[in-house]
Amino acid sequence: MAYTRLVVLVMAFEVFVTVVAGLGIYWGFSLFPYSQSLAAATGAAVQAAGFHATIPLYMPSLADLKIPYTYLETRAQSWGTAAIVVSAAVMAVQSFVRGMYLGGLKAWVLNRRTVPLIRCGRQYFSRMLAWSLFQNVTGLLVVFIGVAFIPLGFLFMLALLFYSLTPYLIVLQNISFGDAMAKAPRLFRRYFSTLFPLALLAMLCTLLIGPFHLLTSPWGYAVPLLVYASVGTLLIGAVMRRLALKLTLDGAKVSDEPFREIRARRAINTVSVLLVPVLVFAGIFAASGRHISAFEFGSKERLNGFLYRTNFSDVFYASQMNYTAYDFKTGDYSLDIKLPDLSQKEKPGELRGIAEITWQVNEEIRTVQGNSTRIDVKAIMHKSRLMYRLVRETASNGSYYYSSMRGTASILPGGEKPREPLSVQIMVSGDGKHVFALQYPSRFDITPVFRVSDDGRYLIPATSRVNPSDFHAYWFTAEPNTEDLFDMLAAKNKTNYMPTTNRAYLALASAMQEGDGRMLVKLLETLKKGGVDVKAPEWDELTWTHNLQNKYREANFQQTVELLTKAGVQGGYESKEIVDQSDDKIGVYRFEVPFPDGMLPITYTESKADGKLLSVSIAE
Repeated sequence: MAYTRLVVLVMAFEVFVTVVAGLGIYWGFSLFPYSQSLAAATGAAVQAAGFHATIPLYMPSLADLKIPYTYLETRAQSWGTAAIVVSAAVMAVQSFVRGMYLGGLKAWVLNRRTVPLIRCGRQYFSRMLAWSLFQNVTGLLVVFIGVAFIPLGFLFMLALLFYSLTPYLIVLQNISFGDAMAKAPRLFRRYFSTLFPLALLAMLCTLLIGPFHLLTSPWGYAVPLLVYASVGTLLIGAVMRRLALKLTLDGAKVSDEPFREIRARRAINTVSVLLVPVLVFAGIFAASGRHISAFEFGSKERLNGFLYRTNFSDVFYASQMNYTAYDFKTGDYSLDIKLPDLSQKEKPGELRGIAEITWQVNEEIRTVQGNSTRIDVKAIMHKSRLMYRLVRETASNGSYYYSSMRGTASILPGGEKPREPLSVQIMVSGDGKHVFALQYPSRFDITPVFRVSDDGRYLIPATSRVNPSDFHAYWFTAEPNTEDLFDMLAAKNKTNYMPTTNRAYLALASAMQEGDGRMLVKLLETLKKGGVDVKAPEWDELTWTHNLQNKYREANFQQTVELLTKAGVQGGYESKEIVDQSDDKIGVYRFEVPFPDGMLPITYTESKADGKLLSVSIAE
């Protein structure tokens, strides 16, 4: 049962790190890479094409296999006082557990004895802590040296490899940290040929275990946790046994553990065995981030919302992918969230919590028809839970808003089964009145798409040039209204650009449909400068805006968004040729921009030879 106790010890510490890693993402601190610093310092790990081959040293760790401790998403590393304090505490716990592990492993592999692990931890704690400090300091030095000069960094890693036997010598010979450091290089050279086959075996084993992380969640975490803790313990035990034998043959003393053997009762042995599945499921629970629910207090406010998304619209193509318009959809979308009062002058630096969102998730629907299977992708309504930490940002005009771009937001595992892994970004306006959630496939980079208005009030996603329809933005507010909607569209249009006059009538129609007089006047001026004959009312920006938005005054919110969608899809405006006014060289065309109070026609002429726009006319 000694072996089972050691496996349980490894798993318990890995679950502990998983819990702390999740809390760090939620509270905004990072753990120092304590568990992989030696690999960085010695170059013990080899990676190729997504596979990892490494040597487990001192205690198996998921970090050896480059397997993340949590499925929660994080951005940049967050350093600071909290990171230093928590990392130091975890390093101390690791040092104590490492003493327990190596002390218990020594008694098991040499004498098949079961010794009190807590006493082993106390026995070796100070020396293991000294080694942990050495690991982290040298690991940081390797990083800095490697950045400055790669060959020198490699040489430094190679030199540190000669000290890798230090913790084993501390435990096997019960000597001080200094003495073990002094002996380690000489014994490493002497025993290299003996230990090298074990190193190759370890790398082969980890090469086979590593791909388990490709399993679907949560098994990509659970299976490596159990398998690597078991196999890694056997490998480290073989190293200690081989090292002890060589020391004995050389006449060096290998000390016995200064503790009496304990006789574990059957009940304790049973508990040890039962702890294995318990720890697996505890790790799954912590890796999913569900333990953060313990910090969820108080009632939440329900906000209704709607969906808007980018698309390969006509105006997007006409503008050479420089003009974004949105496709809107209303439905039973909602968000239950708790936010502090953000109307005050003093605003918090971060917002964090767990929200419940009702939205669409694309899922694969499989239908068996005889010997064939039909696969359809359908948007299914789901209620998901979102964990978020939003960092206060400063907009272009100095206003505040909150975003997960420098913080984090994650979809906690639930009943949804998306066709591919999904990510989410959350943005909250500085006054807390508007909350936005941007859902997208995890494989895409969100940076080119995520945009916020100059005043920090609205999320105005850009059109992705990869697959825009996969980026779904949700807007939640207590009272959706057309005034805010038109303000958002005007803010979005400040980022739009029409680089050519050809087919510019589509941009004119989009600006008119969106009630944006500023964009419309700008486009008309650009056309005039480009030599296009323009016939339109000589109104300024405010007059155009007032007249266009006034056309929606009798429409409800649903009717408004249905019409606004015309600008963001293909075929929203269908041109018809006026045959009796056209000839072989010049075509005259007409289409209508729909409004609740009627149609606003646009007539244009263009060359049939090269498609050059010659004239455009907007009726009053």
